[in-house]
Amino acid sequence: RNIVPFIIAAPRENSRNKQRSTMDYEGQKLSELLFYWIILAFGGVGWIIGYFQQDFTPTFYSWSVGVVLSCIICVPDWPFFNRHPVKWLDSVPDRRSKAEKKSK
Repeated sequence: RNIVPFIIAAPRENSRNKQRSTMDYEGQKLSELLFYWIILAFGGVGWIIGYFQQDFTPTFYSWSVGVVLSCIICVPDWPFFNRHPVKWLDSVPDRRSKAEKKSK
């Protein structure tokens, strides 16, 4: 199997669906909060386990699992981050084109 055509075609496919695939502002806020709380929860649980075992290794491993899990959840643009799409204003016509029409 040749993966090169897939790698080359992927950015073009994403640019076609750019309107659908961009994370909205509420999604960015949710992603940041999830990232923060997942790392904090895993680090806290790891710290408690490490404290009772008097070893730093469980703390580090727990924190590492939290970082990896939060990256898997928060970095990709999942559909639940796109629930509040931005409503853009209509474009304003160019003033120069109106001035040129009036002068001719």
